[in-house]
Amino acid sequence: MAANTHLFGDKETNNWFKACIGLNVTKEGLINFLCTELQKVHTVVGRSCGNCPIENLIQCPTKPYCNKSNRNNCLFHKSLKTQPCPICDKVKHNIILQHRYGGPSWKNTRAEKWALNHWEIGKCYLPPDGYSSISSVQESDFNGVISIMLNCLHFQTCLSPLCLSPPPPDKQCPLEKVRQIGRDVRHTSDCKVTDADLQDYFQTLSALLADPQYLQHDPSAMKACTKLSDLQNDRMSFEELGKLLKEANQTLEDAKRASECFSEKAERTMVKALQKLGKTTMFWEQRLQSKTKLGEHRLERKTQFDEQRLYSRTKYGEYCLENKAFFGEKRLQSKTQHGVERIESKAKYGEQRIETMINKADQCLDSKVHYGTQRIEISVQHGIELMQQAANKTAQADYERDVADLRRRLADHYRDKASNVPLSVLDQSLDKRITDIYATPKIHRVEITKDGKRVKKEQVLTYKELFNPDDTKPNRRLYVQGEPGSGKSTFAAKLVHNWCDGNRPSTAAPNDNSSFDDLLIIQNFQFMFFIALRESRGSTDVTHMIKKQLIDTLYSEEKRDAMYKLVLQIIETELCLVVRDGLDEWVAPDGSSLVEPSMAGFPNDKCVVLTTSRPWKLADERIKNSQIDILVEIEGINDPDTFCERVLRCILDESEDIKTTAWKISCFISDRKLTSLSYSPMLYTLVICTWTDTMEEEKHLNGFSLCALYTTLLESLCKKANDITGFFNDLNPPQVKCFSSSSYLRPIIQKVDVISKAAFNLLFSPEKEKSIVFTNHELSNYLTQSEQEFALKAGLISKRKTKKAFNSSFSFLHKSIQEFLAAYHIARNAHLIDDVISGYLGRQSDAYVDISQVFIFLCGLNVSAANKLSGIIDEHYVSDGTFHSFDYRTFEGIKNCMLLYKAGYREAVSNDQTGILFKIDRLEIDEKSLRPSFLYVVFIRKCLRRIKWQRINKIKIRAWEEKLIYESIFIFVLSEYLAYW
Repeated sequence: MAANTHLFGDKETNNWFKACIGLNVTKEGLINFLCTELQKVHTVVGRSCGNCPIENLIQCPTKPYCNKSNRNNCLFHKSLKTQPCPICDKVKHNIILQHRYGGPSWKNTRAEKWALNHWEIGKCYLPPDGYSSISSVQESDFNGVISIMLNCLHFQTCLSPLCLSPPPPDKQCPLEKVRQIGRDVRHTSDCKVTDADLQDYFQTLSALLADPQYLQHDPSAMKACTKLSDLQNDRMSFEELGKLLKEANQTLEDAKRASECFSEKAERTMVKALQKLGKTTMFWEQRLQSKTKLGEHRLERKTQFDEQRLYSRTKYGEYCLENKAFFGEKRLQSKTQHGVERIESKAKYGEQRIETMINKADQCLDSKVHYGTQRIEISVQHGIELMQQAANKTAQADYERDVADLRRRLADHYRDKASNVPLSVLDQSLDKRITDIYATPKIHRVEITKDGKRVKKEQVLTYKELFNPDDTKPNRRLYVQGEPGSGKSTFAAKLVHNWCDGNRPSTAAPNDNSSFDDLLIIQNFQFMFFIALRESRGSTDVTHMIKKQLIDTLYSEEKRDAMYKLVLQIIETELCLVVRDGLDEWVAPDGSSLVEPSMAGFPNDKCVVLTTSRPWKLADERIKNSQIDILVEIEGINDPDTFCERVLRCILDESEDIKTTAWKISCFISDRKLTSLSYSPMLYTLVICTWTDTMEEEKHLNGFSLCALYTTLLESLCKKANDITGFFNDLNPPQVKCFSSSSYLRPIIQKVDVISKAAFNLLFSPEKEKSIVFTNHELSNYLTQSEQEFALKAGLISKRKTKKAFNSSFSFLHKSIQEFLAAYHIARNAHLIDDVISGYLGRQSDAYVDISQVFIFLCGLNVSAANKLSGIIDEHYVSDGTFHSFDYRTFEGIKNCMLLYKAGYREAVSNDQTGILFKIDRLEIDEKSLRPSFLYVVFIRKCLRRIKWQRINKIKIRAWEEKLIYESIFIFVLSEYLAYW
């Protein structure tokens, strides 16, 4: 309901009152804009040392601050002697350059606050007098706000040309007109404004608030513009108008009551004085009449006496009597005249005294009214200040209580939700406490050089190196990248856990890890907001994510809005750490060009943002290098053995010997050549869990299938991109047997087929240097854009930024994954052995080493294709009778060949493959190799006993007699290798 703003009977007086309210509304609408732009001005002019007062920066004498005639007794500099300070002098020079007229108001500002307070910079552009005690924009008046916008040249870039054309100090400048409005309203003598002037005032103020450059997009300015319109059209609500009138109305009512009371007392005093004066006048008139009558009576008696005496006297007596009578008459006349004159004089004097008393009473009344008004104003102001202080104390106490409660709730929430990590990607319910499974990560700083190249540097071992390496400028925007399963989310969870330790009621437990044990760095943050970006896909603002993931979880519905406002206040005043986990899993809403969630509302000096992501997301050209304060990469874990023991303690009974089991797993890893997987927490956990699942069956050495292991790994990665389940069955059988028990491969098997084809073509590329690391252009030959996005989201392929502007380097997560996918493609297309691999073996001299792992995988996926591949190998490397490419003329060459076929045979058996028929056409042992000849025959037979061979055409032995020392050496070496078998 709109309020009636016609508060005064006179319309022009009412217009003046509305103009006053309009100025206050306009000032409130400009405060947020002015604060924001003054912060930018602060950045432009720079920061001072924080120690020099303004008197130290101004030479003595300087007009108009110093007394030039008496330099030794300067009232401005007092006893201070100016001392040069290059830092502060530069800031002072920059302030002068920003002043439109080159004359900043130095008396208003305190230079020692230039380092931190942007308002002290802004006060240099205020009028010279009356603003030194103003501590914020809110305390300044309308004239001060407009003066800053006129005097500071920075605001030329923030306002449209319409606001500054013609430029100041031209009176036709719209901004000068705005300032003149404030002066006219404040300095009017009759407190009246015409309708035409009021219309012009509102039009000019509204045009300023709706300036299209910046103010049109400022919420406070738009809100003020709406209030002006409501005020102009009498649509302002009672609540808004009441806030503006409440204090003024109360003050006027108190003054009015005091004035009326004093007037009544003064009127009574004047009436009493007039009554007393009237009584006095009447008394003197009555007394004068009494004296006259008495004189007349005495005169009459004396006359009668004289007549009697004259009658007895002679004529001389009559003559004397006549003379005396005449003299008495004269004297009586004189007395009467004198009495009249005295009465007139007394009356005139009385009138003058009455007038003097009336004037004094009027003056006293005016003085009393003025004094009473001042006393009322002082009392009201003092009461307001006391109420504000009490309200501030109450608000501060409420704020501190709510902050402590929020911090406690966050810590409890993180301990319950964020301090547990899953052991398996496929089974999220199998989670463990972060303190039980966490192992120190291997983190390296990545330096971004001037040409954009990213170079790995030293290892990061402490939080200080991460957040504040040089104790001067802390890192505000931190990015932690790592391949899938490298431990990014686990590191973020440990970070949150360390912060929670600092917010326990009692002392936190000591950190068991020697690295990242400087917990005070983390606990210096008053608040930590942990955001899982995968749970906020489609949301753009981190503040909204905090509300949805944290506030809505911690508080009931009726408290959420208040707590959200508290969080907005906290992020502007308290030191906060925001952890954005999984930037690569966040998706912007349709139509949005954001590459990462917006941090709007978080001030740079109060907020630190740590973001985890895969490298392909950080390779996006929209993420500028200037936005990254520090980039680090997690490459796995430092100590795989310790990590293995921690995982075993989480999954084995206490009765098991952890040390012995960990040693067996280490031996198994070494035997199967899986050491490279042990540095990835996800892959190593997968190997450990798979190994322990077969402990009771004792299949660790013979029954453990690498194909089954990599199938589980493939399924774990693909689940991150598509978590829809689907199963192979009789109607939809799998292409390979190890896929039959999977739960997530069936819905995306076509994408797996396409990616495996790309893995094969790149691995067997004619250009060997492009088989492992390749470009976007080369990858596009095999995968569409959507297929590339799937592979990147799943983590099968990694993308890294290079020095080139429009290109990035790609590679598979691990070479063994590329080899497994290539083997899967060969198993589905056995003709590629003749069409592609045969030519590859002919081109490459060391191809045996390159395809050895592919051959082992192929034995488990399709043994018929593996048999065929063994024939191709035999054809290319035994055709001339000598294994020259593999150096089979040495004992090491023979051993490597046997180990390859042994590994392939073991993998085939582990996957229940039948019909294992590897082919060796002819094996010739040169006479220049080891001796004597009959020992070779024994060795070859023992080696071949474990594998069923398709055929052995010829074993040709040439022997020469040698000395006994050669026989002894060979027998020793042979016995060592046979013991290994």
